[in-house]
Amino acid sequence: MKTAFNIAVLAVLLVAPSPCFGLWEIAPVSNELAKKMGMEVRSTAAGPNQVRVELEFKAEGPLKNFSRVDLRFGDGDNPPLTAPLQEGRSKPGRIVVSFNADRAQLDKINLWVMVRELDGGTAYVLRVAEFVR
Repeated sequence: MKTAFNIAVLAVLLVAPSPCFGLWEIAPVSNELAKKMGMEVRSTAAGPNQVRVELEFKAEGPLKNFSRVDLRFGDGDNPPLTAPLQEGRSKPGRIVVSFNADRAQLDKINLWVMVRELDGGTAYVLRVAEFVR
């Protein structure tokens, strides 16, 4: 009897619906696409070798369900550093994130704008070096 019960429980666990993390699409963002989406990347000197980078956008259209912006530092698909940036909302309806970095390291920095959807979401990826001169 105990074996039949264990099999029934296992069958329910295998068939029963459960929460799923879903799939996340990775969407590279060019300068042109960023403008269409209302994203603005600004940079200013922050020292002899440093630059301050700001990303500002409205949480509307494809960014309506925005959840966070991650800074990813390193090469490849599994960078050694990923950190969420604190968002500022000083202007109504606008989101701003910023960071300082060494200009020589900009090619290793990506910003991932994470937008949740019902079955996962989309990570809009901005390669910082393509936006900062």
